[in-house]
Amino acid sequence: MLRLRVLTAVIGVPLVVLSLILGPYPFGIFLCVVAAICTYELGSLAPGLTRFDVLVVIAIVWSMVLACARLLPLSTPLISLLVTVPVVASLVVLLGPAGRNRTFAQWSWVMAGAVYVGWLLGHWGGLYVLSGGRDLVFFGMFTTFFYDTFAFFTGRALGRHKMAPHLSAGKTWEGAVGGLLMAVIGGLVIRLVFLRLSGSFPFSAPVTALCAICIALAAQIGDLVESALKRNAGVKDAGGILPGHGGMLDRFDSLLFVGPMLYYFTLWVSA
Repeated sequence: MLRLRVLTAVIGVPLVVLSLILGPYPFGIFLCVVAAICTYELGSLAPGLTRFDVLVVIAIVWSMVLACARLLPLSTPLISLLVTVPVVASLVVLLGPAGRNRTFAQWSWVMAGAVYVGWLLGHWGGLYVLSGGRDLVFFGMFTTFFYDTFAFFTGRALGRHKMAPHLSAGKTWEGAVGGLLMAVIGGLVIRLVFLRLSGSFPFSAPVTALCAICIALAAQIGDLVESALKRNAGVKDAGGILPGHGGMLDRFDSLLFVGPMLYYFTLWVSA
């Protein structure tokens, strides 16, 4: 298990870095791929729906649009249209002959899943196009990875007190504290690296430390929310595409909450 987790990270991390370096459109493609797979995994958990039911397909496409919309020069009417059409189309699907086999609860699960994944993930695109945004995306994602990784290892080594046993048996307060400390340290190290490489970073050291703490809190909440979804669906992992991690959603659940937090934190600091 541990070997597979390390191997997945060795392959995945350079791909994330490469998409950040190449520019907004490659990064947008990365966000679309993540959104599509995560939404597909959520759709697969909807009770009574086939893996590529038309509702799942609509949700996947909608999630991809929401994930990359902030990176594109779209007018307000067009954005409104892109939000409205999938909702209307998915509801019309319920009117067809096959709609008798679909329930409003299934529609709610799948379409809410598209918003949960696509809209929240799209904040990373919004962050990317801000001043110094690429550095902040790198900072936010890797501070989150620091938190997740060290929370996992600290929890395995020292974990005694369960954080939310009704949601996840593996989450401990000791792991959360270990992850929090490493998120702050890792965030400050990332800031120093950018200062050495480019001579600037959007946040001062105190603000960076505060932001790292907020990232750790958002990451933990995102992790617990996804655990609640899996518990509701009666599964251990959302999927199996990432060896050692489970599904794409199992790996990116923290980032779904960190992205909006960091985006609005940056707007607040810059105001």
